[in-house]
Amino acid sequence: MNNSFLNIIQWKKIVYFVFILFLFKFCFLYGYGFKTTLSFFDLGLLSIASTLLLASCYITSFVARNQHKKTRVNLKNIKKLSFLLTFIGGFVGVLLSFKIERPLYGVLFIICPTIVWLYVNNNIKKTFFSNIVTAFLKPFALLTLLWFDFPVGLTQEQWTLFFNLQLITIAYIIISFFSNIAIEIIFDLINVNEDNQNKQNTLPILLGRKRARDIALILSIIGCFFIFSIALAFSDNTFVFATLMFLGVLPDLYFIYYLMKASEVKDYQQLIKISYFNFFLALLSIPLIAYHFKHVIY
Repeated sequence: MNNSFLNIIQWKKIVYFVFILFLFKFCFLYGYGFKTTLSFFDLGLLSIASTLLLASCYITSFVARNQHKKTRVNLKNIKKLSFLLTFIGGFVGVLLSFKIERPLYGVLFIICPTIVWLYVNNNIKKTFFSNIVTAFLKPFALLTLLWFDFPVGLTQEQWTLFFNLQLITIAYIIISFFSNIAIEIIFDLINVNEDNQNKQNTLPILLGRKRARDIALILSIIGCFFIFSIALAFSDNTFVFATLMFLGVLPDLYFIYYLMKASEVKDYQQLIKISYFNFFLALLSIPLIAYHFKHVIY
């Protein structure tokens, strides 16, 4: 039961979400001594609220898609748990908004769960659009942090630095978005037989495996091209250019090459492993670039 519950709330994605929040806070905000809206305690409250709401959303999605099926978990009990998590998460979020004297931010913790609940209950089947929504969750972590934790009282030199850091952050958001959609399509390619039996409307079922793979390939190429463009924007800085090339562009090129050759389930399963390694390299580049900006350039 415990393992099933952890899988339902997709705990790995939630842990990744929280880790990204603290990593960018430490590297791109706290590391430069910027005075920002959120303290680390406040960020902890934001993480708790977001974690509970995300877990509630995943539970709601699971219940909606399995309400007419036999499962090993009691759907009524976890549905009640979902409401409880939503209430606690929303309460913590509203409490945080008043603590940082931004009461309107609290509306976000009420509106977002409501929208997700309406979407999930009206879109029970898996679709390409649901892949887009899922793919947006991780980049949304960074957007949330930028919105809640914007620096104040910066000097002109600090604004220049923060602009560059924002440029890099936005690059990570866009790249992550395209990569996540591609990964979701690959998961659908792996589970195409099961999804077909459950009459899901995933991309491989609607367009065929080859076309779905080609779309994932195009998205991966777009993401790789975007990384290369950002690297060119910092071509006058050898360290940043080399970091983006070796930890971003080259791993993505290998992923693209392997995706072009993939045709069987085992190939797509291997691609998932490669994507995890590429994500690790992308995360590794964050503290490296942040350290270089702080101790070398500025």
